[in-house]
Amino acid sequence: MIIEIAGYLLGLAVWSVIRIKALASQEKNKEAAVYGSLLGVSAILGSLLLARMDLPSFTEPAKMILEPIGKMLLKQ
Repeated sequence: MIIEIAGYLLGLAVWSVIRIKALASQEKNKEAAVYGSLLGVSAILGSLLLARMDLPSFTEPAKMILEPIGKMLLKQ
């Protein structure tokens, strides 16, 4: 399993370096930064999923954030 995760991270790192250099050469620095940060988050989540860890559902944090906004909008 460790070799699987290491291979995944190595492949993702090589791919991200190639893509970020391509974006930077076109002077798209903001896009390169966003792409790099999204790829970093996906690398972390992908590694955790490959390790077969139980990740919490996305619905609970989204509900905690969006529910007060919805209630505030309904009061108006």
